[in-house]
Amino acid sequence: MTAHPRVLCLDDEPYVLDAIRRHLRLDYDVLTTTEPTEALELLAEGEAKADPFTVIVSDMRMPEMSGIEVLEQARTVTPDTTRILLTGDTDIHGAVAAINLGHVFRFLLKPCPPEDLAATVAAAVEQHRLVRAEKELLEATLKGSVDALMETLGMAQPALFSRAGRLRRLVEQLCDKLEVPNAWQVEIAAQMGEIGAITLPPTLIPVLEGGAPRNEAEAQMIARLPGLAVNLLARIPRLEAVRDIVRHQLPTERSPAKPLAPDAPHGALVLQAVREYDALIWRGTPPDLALATLSARKTHSGEVILALAELGGMRLPNQSVREIDVEDLREGHELADDLHSAKGVLLVGRGQLITERLLIRVRNHEATTGLQGRILIVDS
Repeated sequence: MTAHPRVLCLDDEPYVLDAIRRHLRLDYDVLTTTEPTEALELLAEGEAKADPFTVIVSDMRMPEMSGIEVLEQARTVTPDTTRILLTGDTDIHGAVAAINLGHVFRFLLKPCPPEDLAATVAAAVEQHRLVRAEKELLEATLKGSVDALMETLGMAQPALFSRAGRLRRLVEQLCDKLEVPNAWQVEIAAQMGEIGAITLPPTLIPVLEGGAPRNEAEAQMIARLPGLAVNLLARIPRLEAVRDIVRHQLPTERSPAKPLAPDAPHGALVLQAVREYDALIWRGTPPDLALATLSARKTHSGEVILALAELGGMRLPNQSVREIDVEDLREGHELADDLHSAKGVLLVGRGQLITERLLIRVRNHEATTGLQGRILIVDS
């Protein structure tokens, strides 16, 4: 049976809360409190446990904090929760403030008839459903589109875009560990931030992976890559947050070490750390030394470095690899080395995960021109 939507009610008068609970308890899971701070704590706890409140109903006038202030903070804690203001104050200035600061969905005037309360809460629940559905559809559509684009580019130029796949996977793990909100935006930024690499000459691909340009000309070309990605992302609607993450990225060779801009979003800090860590690992730096290097730069939070240490990162030098035959190659296998056709065409870059389309490509080449060398995968 589907659980009832959760409704949180805040009022400094217990008898009002008792009346609301009586009218709503058959259709909703109702929690009440007379303390604004407790209401915000309950909202945060529900969000952290992935059991958020669908609706919050707050009184306007309370001793410690106004209803407007509560709903303003509630919007930060759990933005998808629909906010309703219950008030006996019909002052127009208070109403405008509630709309501007708390983004209130509806007003209810005291005393509120039970049928009006029930209808308003029902409308708020539907509003919450629509908001969540739109966000989930947007996330799924954008992620699916970006994945398809990057896989297509990866098939055309494997050496360029195997790095994008590595970064996305590590970002996904790190965001999950750090419980980063809207982690999908950071994952897309990890992939799309690499798209400017199509402008680089082939000789610079190893330089891009290792993050260590050999001269000023190479350094300038690599430094321009985030800007190229930002310009491309500007043409795609609904990717403003992703574009902002990419815009704040700095070259991975941090000498001297330079922090990101003060207005950089948290996702940009996470991605920058992942890019620097990946560059060090793929230059052959041992994982413990790579983490020590990031720590010594003093541009990354201890929380991020600790999470990277706990994850262990991408394929490390001490991880075992094994050789398999082409008929044993499966979706989800991670290549431990580049895979070429018998004519020397790079089919799949090291670090890439085998997808259905890549598997078809490899088998088609094996059936026609043949493959060169061995197929090595990371032994999971």
